[in-house]
Amino acid sequence: MSGSSRASRTLSRCVLTLDAGISISWAPDPDGSYEHGARHHADEERSFRARLDAATPAVEVVFDELESAGRHFLSPGERSFAAVAQRGRAGVGEIFELEVACTPPFSEAELTTLAARVSALVA
Repeated sequence: MSGSSRASRTLSRCVLTLDAGISISWAPDPDGSYEHGARHHADEERSFRARLDAATPAVEVVFDELESAGRHFLSPGERSFAAVAQRGRAGVGEIFELEVACTPPFSEAELTTLAARVSALVA
């Protein structure tokens, strides 16, 4: 069985996503069924959502700090968010992605650092 599991959460100032990437499960699958694979991915996605939910309060604190330091964030619900959002990634194998839109925008180095910091909270 192969495939990818993915889960996202939209917070007040960003979107967080965990993706298993292309994963191959070598777990026993005695009947070779589609249902077995679907259950595997559903369980993995449920685990991703639980991790994102558990990290949410700490992630919001990080964004509070950034706002206190002078950044102004667009809410993911705002019309222009998708057009101006920056995307940072962290991780190998399991991929964490952070989408954020703010002024002033992050430099590449700042975005990479922020994605790694938030990814550590989700881990």
